[in-house]
Amino acid sequence: MNYKPPEARMATTAASPSTASGGSIVAAEKALSFISKGWHEVRSSADADLQLLKTRANSFKNLADRELENFLNSASRSPFGVPSITASATVSASPPAESDFVKKLRPKLSAIRRAYSSPDFKFYPRPKIKIDLSAIKNAIVAEVGEEQEVDYRDKFRKWRFKDKEKDAGQFGEFWEPIKVLKSRFRELEQKSSSEILEGIKSSDIVEKFKSSLKAICKDPSESKEVPPLDVTELLACFVRQSSPLLGQLGIHRDISDKIVESLCSKRKNHLLLRSLPVGGSSEFENDNIGDELDLRLASVLHSTGHCYEGGFWSDSGKQHDISEQKRHVAIVTTASLPWMTGTAINPLFRAAYLSKCAEQNVSLLVPWLCKSDQERVYPNNLTFSSPEEQEKYIRNWLEERIGFKADFKISFYPGKFSQSRRSIIPAGDTCQFISSKEADIAILEEPEHLNWYHHGKRWTDKFNHVVGIVHTNYLEYVKREKNGALQAFFVKHINNWVVRAYCHKVLRLSAATQDLPKSVICNVHGVNPTFLKIGERIAAEKERGERTFSKGAYFLGKMVWAKGYRELIDLLSKQKKNLDGFDLDVYGNGEDAREVQAAARSLDLNINFMKGRDHADDSL
Repeated sequence: MNYKPPEARMATTAASPSTASGGSIVAAEKALSFISKGWHEVRSSADADLQLLKTRANSFKNLADRELENFLNSASRSPFGVPSITASATVSASPPAESDFVKKLRPKLSAIRRAYSSPDFKFYPRPKIKIDLSAIKNAIVAEVGEEQEVDYRDKFRKWRFKDKEKDAGQFGEFWEPIKVLKSRFRELEQKSSSEILEGIKSSDIVEKFKSSLKAICKDPSESKEVPPLDVTELLACFVRQSSPLLGQLGIHRDISDKIVESLCSKRKNHLLLRSLPVGGSSEFENDNIGDELDLRLASVLHSTGHCYEGGFWSDSGKQHDISEQKRHVAIVTTASLPWMTGTAINPLFRAAYLSKCAEQNVSLLVPWLCKSDQERVYPNNLTFSSPEEQEKYIRNWLEERIGFKADFKISFYPGKFSQSRRSIIPAGDTCQFISSKEADIAILEEPEHLNWYHHGKRWTDKFNHVVGIVHTNYLEYVKREKNGALQAFFVKHINNWVVRAYCHKVLRLSAATQDLPKSVICNVHGVNPTFLKIGERIAAEKERGERTFSKGAYFLGKMVWAKGYRELIDLLSKQKKNLDGFDLDVYGNGEDAREVQAAARSLDLNINFMKGRDHADDSL
C-alpha cells in the first residue's frame, strides 16, 4: 500500500489546480453534507434515548403514586381489620365510609408529596424544607391505641426516622439513585448540545476537512509516487537532528525547535495557499509539526523500499533488562569483509569468540555499501547484490579460520565511502538499527570515526554500558594533508568531545593512538590461535637447530601513504649503501598503490610488491 501524508497529497493537488479544482470542491461539499447528516442522526438518536429514559422515570413515579392511592383506598375500605359480612352475597353492599384515621392521614401525605416534588427539596445536605411527621404519629396512636404501636411501627418503619437517618437527609436512601440518574442525564444532554455543536461549527476543523478531502479526491494516477523531500524539509530535518551539536555550541533546544517549526510552517502555508480557495484560511495549529515531519520522512523512506528490524516508533520501547540471565553485546564497526582492514577483521573475531562462551547474545553491525562504493573499496572487483550474499561470504571466511560455527547475528547499516577520507562514513543514525530490547552493552570500534556525523540518539542514552575501542591515530593521517596542523587541531578537539559524549569507557590498543578522555591502554584484540600455533612450530624448529625466518623481512599494510610507505621509501633510499643486497617484500592493496610503486622504481630500491594477504597466510 502506498500511503501519502496530507502534505504530500495537497502538494500533488496544488501542482495541477486546473484539473482537480472543480470536481474536488463538489466532492468536498458532498462529503461535508454527508458528515453533517451523520451528526444530526447521532444527535436525534441520543435525544430519542434521553426521551425514553425520561418517560420511564415518569412511569416509575406514576407507579409509586398509584401504589400510594391503592394503599389509601384499601385503608378506607378496611382500616386494620376484617370487614364483617352482614348481607347475603347477592346483595351489593354500599361502600363503607372513610375512617377518621384515613381522613387525618390524607392531608399529611399530600403535604409530603408536595414537599418532595418541590425543586427546593434537597437530600444532601439536610433540606431546608422540613416535614413534621408528629401529626401522623399522633393520628396513628390515637386510632389504634398504645398497645398496637409496636406493630404499626413495623408496618410503617420506612416513614419513621432514626437520628442517623435525620442527619443523612429525609428519604436519602430511597431517592438517591434517582437523583444520580437525573444528574447524569442532565450532564449528557448538556454535553451533547454544546460540545458536539461547537465541534461541528469550528472553522478550523471544517477547513482541515475541506483541505484533506480535496487532496483525497484528486486523480489516483497522480499518487503513484511519493515526492522527494524538498530543500525546506531537508533543512528542517538537518536542524532538528543537529540539536545535540547545536546545544553544545550554546544554541538552546527551544530555538532550534522554533526554526524547525518556522521552516515546516512556511512550506505548509505555501502548499495550502495553492490548494485552498481564494479567501480561505491558512492558519493552522503548529502543535503537530514534529509528528507531520516524521510522517513525511516515513512515507519517503517507505517509498524507497528500505527497511530494518525495528521501526521509527518501536525504537522507543523499554531498554534491555540487565536482570535477565543473558546479556546482549552489540559490536559496531566501520568496515566489513572483503575489505581486509583491521576494523573489519578484528571485530569479526571478537564477535565469534564472545559468542562461543554462550554467556551472552552477540550482534555485529557492519556497513552496507552501494555497488559503486563496493567497486572502489573491495579487492578484485568483488561486489554483492544483497546483504544476505555478503553475510554468507563473511561467515564462510570466518569459519575457515576459526574452525567452529559461530552463533552471532550480523546486521547492516547504510554507509558511504568517502574518497577524501578514504573511510566508510555511517549514513544516518546507526544506533536505530539495534532494537531497544537488545540495547544492553555496545562496543564501538573506532568511536570517534562512528560519531563524527552521528545525529541520532546518544549511545549512552540507549545502552546500559558503552565501550569504545580506538584502533587508529587519525591525527597522524590528517597531518599529512594540506593545512594538516590546523586540521589536526580541530580533529583532536572533536574526537575528545565525541568520546566524552558517547562513551562510558575508552580502550586504546596502543600508546601510538590519540590520548582521549576516559581512556586506558589495553590491547583487547588478544592473539589469534593460528599465530600461537606458528609460534610453537618456530620454537620447535629453533630447538632442533634449524634456521628460522630464512626469508628476511616483509612489510604488510594497506597501500596508502598514511600507512607509512613514504617513511619506508625515504629510509631505504637513505640507507641504500648500507642495505646492499637486502630485499624487502611488500604486501598490500590500496588507492595509492601505483604512486608507491612508481616512487620505489624511480629510486631503484630492492622492493618486491605483491598483493595483500592475511598475516597468517602460508606464504608468510
